[in-house]
Amino acid sequence: MFASTAKACAAVAAALAMVLLGSPGIAKPVPYADPQVAWTGHNIILAPDGSAAYVQGKYKCYGGRTGTHLWVSVKQGPNLSEPDHTSSSDADAWYDTNWNFQNSEAGLTVPCDGHWHVTRYLLKPEFGELHPGKAYVQFCLFDHTGNEDNFPQGFAFNYSWKPVRIG
Repeated sequence: MFASTAKACAAVAAALAMVLLGSPGIAKPVPYADPQVAWTGHNIILAPDGSAAYVQGKYKCYGGRTGTHLWVSVKQGPNLSEPDHTSSSDADAWYDTNWNFQNSEAGLTVPCDGHWHVTRYLLKPEFGELHPGKAYVQFCLFDHTGNEDNFPQGFAFNYSWKPVRIG
């Protein structure tokens, strides 16, 4: 008698826990909020042979990976200046993450799960060579809601000057 009462109590307790806490196998959807870029790292790390650069950044977005895009760019040269002279035509050297389009027609996609992500991104040269000194970093995050017709919806960025250091 005691064993069947204990089993019944355990079953009731388990059912009550699922009602109060939710099913462990079912993820609750995260409500949408605009994407955010908290910061980019203090330095741009340049590979000793100049073949790559690394930028660290912290971001958060929502809505899953499909339709997202992250673009990180580092430009260097005496003709760069904010706000109007930050394009690649103003640079002597330009590295970015668009090499990812070789692997996927979506380029560099990122998880948008409502959590903060800190990641180190690999940038490859478009042209020129970076060298120690200051460079312009563009860290641009697009979530699944943004497009050319509703810009800047679904877009977050961090633009800043950072030192290039050989790592």
